[in-house]
Formats: sequence, C-alpha cells, structure tokens
Amino acid sequence: RGYQPQYARRGREIRPANMGTRGADGVSGATGYEKTLRRWCIACLLREKNMSSALPRCRAMTGALVLALCLLLLSGTADRAQALPIVGSLVPGEIIIKLTPDAPIEVINDRYNTRVKERFLDSANTDIYLLEITDGSSTKDKLDKIIGDKLRIIEYAEPNFFAEAPEAARRHRAFPTNDAVPTDDRYSQFPYAASALNLSSAHAVSKGEGTTVAVVDTGAQLGHPALKTNFDGVARYDFVDDDKNPSEPSFARDEVSRNNEVVGHGTHVAGIVDLVAPKAKIMPLRVLDREGYGTSFHIAEAISFADSNGADVINLSLGMPDPTLLGLAPPKLLREKVLEAIRDGAVVVAAAGNYNNFVPTYPAARGSTADDDDGLLAVTSVNWKERKSDFANYGLWVDIAAPGENILSTYPLSTYAYWSGTSMAAPFLSGQATLIHSVEGSLDPAGIEVKIRCSARPISQDPTHTMLGAGHTDVGASLEQAPGSNCHLL
Repeated sequence: RGYQPQYARRGREIRPANMGTRGADGVSGATGYEKTLRRWCIACLLREKNMSSALPRCRAMTGALVLALCLLLLSGTADRAQALPIVGSLVPGEIIIKLTPDAPIEVINDRYNTRVKERFLDSANTDIYLLEITDGSSTKDKLDKIIGDKLRIIEYAEPNFFAEAPEAARRHRAFPTNDAVPTDDRYSQFPYAASALNLSSAHAVSKGEGTTVAVVDTGAQLGHPALKTNFDGVARYDFVDDDKNPSEPSFARDEVSRNNEVVGHGTHVAGIVDLVAPKAKIMPLRVLDREGYGTSFHIAEAISFADSNGADVINLSLGMPDPTLLGLAPPKLLREKVLEAIRDGAVVVAAAGNYNNFVPTYPAARGSTADDDDGLLAVTSVNWKERKSDFANYGLWVDIAAPGENILSTYPLSTYAYWSGTSMAAPFLSGQATLIHSVEGSLDPAGIEVKIRCSARPISQDPTHTMLGAGHTDVGASLEQAPGSNCHLL
C-alpha cells in the first residue's frame, strides 16, 4: 500500500516527518512508484500467468483509467509526469467510522479495541468519529475486521486519508515581490491577455456583494490590508490547532525549513478570490499545516462548517491522488460532505493537482469522468498561451481550466507574491461562481456550473484539449449571459 510516512504530532497537527516520495518497493522518487504500477499493469495485462494475485489489483484499477495508465507507463511516456505524493497514504492507527443514528460508539470501541480521538465537529450528537486503534493492529487489519463483520450499526468505515496542497513538497514555491499589485488586467508575471478572464467587464456587472467564499487551506493573514474587510464578521476556524484563530503560522527562521513549507498558501488563494470578487466575504478555514499537509477528517469538518455557516462557494486548493490505485476506496466522508454542501446550495471548487498526469484527484474528481452539472468544479491550469501548464493534471474528470502560472496575489506579511499551481487556478473559478451567485441568487450550484462551462472558450490548439474540460473559463462572458439563459452541455 505504498510508503507509510512517519508522523510527528503537534497538538492536532499531523505532519510527515519524512516526506521522501517512494514507491511501494521503497525506491525513492517517481521511479519506485512507476515501477510498482508497471508491475501491476503487466500482471493485469498478462493475468493468465498469475490470475490469483493479479485480479484484485486489476479490479482496483478499472475501466479506461486502467488501460490509459498502463499504456502510458509501459510506453515510458510518463517520464515527464511528477511523482505522485504518497499515493493512498493514510494516517497510521486511525479510522473514520460513521454509525447509524443513535448507535452507541462504546459498542464499537469495546468490540474492536479502539477509542474516540475526535468527534465530528466536536458534536456530542454526531454519528461520525475519528477512532484511534489501541491494540497495535494495523489500519488495514482493523478495517478488514470491522468491514468483514458487517455490523448493521456501521454505515461505513475507512482510513483517515492524508491530503496536501498541490504545491507542497517543494513542487512550486512562492516568489515574494514588493513592487507589484494585481489588477483586473494584470495578475501574473506572464502576459495573460486582459481578455483571458475579462474581469473588467465582469466587475461592471458585479463585484460579489452579499456573498461568502470559504477558503479551506493553510489559514490566512487575517490582517492583510488587502483582505481585512473580506474577513470582517465572517465565521472562521482552525481545524489543525482546534481553535478559532485560523491565522497562517509564522515563517520558519531557518532557510531549510522555509524551503519545505507553504506558509502563505491560504493567503495567496484568498487574494485571488478577492481579485475576482472584491466585495465578497471570505471565510478562512485552516486544515493544512505549515508544510501543506492535512487529513480527510479535518477537511470534511471544514466543508461541513462552511456549509453550516452560510458559504455560497467552497474553495479547496488541496487534494489527494486516487487511492483506488493502491486498492483503497475513495474517501467516503469527504465525498459525503461535498455532496451535502452542494445540496445545501454551495458550489464546491477544487484543484485538479500538479502531477502532470490524468490520475483523478480527490475531492475534485467524482471518478474517471466528470459530471457536467453537479455543482463540483475540478479546475486545472493553463498558461498565457492557453495551453495546459506543464505541471497541471488533466483528464476526462476535469471540468474547466484557468490561469495558474506565476499568479500575483496577497502574501504574508502584508505583501504580495507570485505562485504557480492548480491551487492558483481554482480560486479564479471560486470568484467567478461567487459573481454569478450574486447576480442570479436563484441558481443552484448545478446551474452556476452550467453557466461557467457554457461560457468557456475552447482550447483547441492544445493537444490535450479534450482532457481540459469545457475549456478556458471566461468570467466576463459568464456574467454577460442573460439571466435565466442556459445551454446544453455535450
């Protein structure tokens, strides 16, 4: 099941103590993981030689994703793809469990030698728990036992998955600047055209008044001069330190530590939302530590918190590669809370990931293909030439693309910085969804997604355009559509 990192704990914070990415055979870097997948693909494609051992793995890698991934890896064309970060990794010794209403958790703890580590949102009436294994069993063995017993009081049990900002692990670093401020027409070091997003024409229609965007991230510099008014009077929480102050942590003092952290990530993402929807309120929710790592349990808590506190849009510039590649089911709790938020009226926007491959990233993905109008937007990055960014993920599960290279935005301490990644592309869509909501408040999340996708420009010159969703988003064009107008997505 891949490399299991050792964890260091600081309060509720869970951080890998060793972030070297390894394959299941323990080889450092992308090579080890690719070798493992190649072995599995060969076993699947030639399974008559080893039917009993190959089939379970084949079932875990299904459909078109299996074939395409196998052909990519076996042909050697995956060399430019970046190493997947600890694919399918999970917090050791922890299990997420959901019980039927009013079922006693004590029954589970007594039967399986577990204890409650956290209740979902610290609620005394919750049916969702984060459990700690107390008898030394592995997470896999404990889950196999719990699931195998098929107790009627258990709705589901799963690992507490590890998630991260796509820019973590030194993939992309911020470059602070003291002599630049983003504008509607100039928000990157690269010459993205003013017509790329048409923000000026969008702001002639709306600036996001009366709306709220939740930024689920590393926290934010709450006192940044450009963002103070956006944060004023809005609910907030830190799910890492378990308090009501989701401020970004201070920068590390030594250079080695600074090079391994993504402090400022949430502030930068919030600034992009502010650029697109300057009058919107921003709800800062901290789920990632200073190095950009968090867990599916805390992310799900933050999504539920945002939903309960009136967020119209939820931005998730974070994720995890598809755990089914290593025989694990996708995170049920995360998916459940995303769907609940959408049903309650919030658009959910998530980054597609920075690994230059088409492995689905959760919570952005719903599977290997996208739903055109479900209210969840998986966002990838394009450069100023309207071609896929070299680092950006792609696939039939991606919904749309936005600028994501050297984006200029807010940064601690009270300054600005350039940063690249799909994390930077996603908040352009969050801001856009916010503007549409402010103009057409009766539209549900699916209707907002349809407007965004229908107004996108084709990216036909890019050879991967069929895997970049509806195309390049156009904020101005989506607001110029007549209220109530619609289109039929193919």
